[in-house]
Amino acid sequence: MNQPNPLAGIPAPEVLIVDDDADEVYCDGGSRALGHPAVWYSFDGRSRVTCQYCDREFIKRSHSTLSV
Repeated sequence: MNQPNPLAGIPAPEVLIVDDDADEVYCDGGSRALGHPAVWYSFDGRSRVTCQYCDREFIKRSHSTLSV
């Protein structure tokens, strides 16, 4: 018997490509009524960081497989 998927209809987290020289990024969840408190994340030598509130992912351009 197939069970309903509880994640159906939930959009995937947004992925934002940033310049390779970026040291930190800012996230507020989209600055709408459903946003979250503003937070800053540092890359600290990593190629990607994920917002702990909304799961938005920030990826440095040279490490992205997305065509932008």
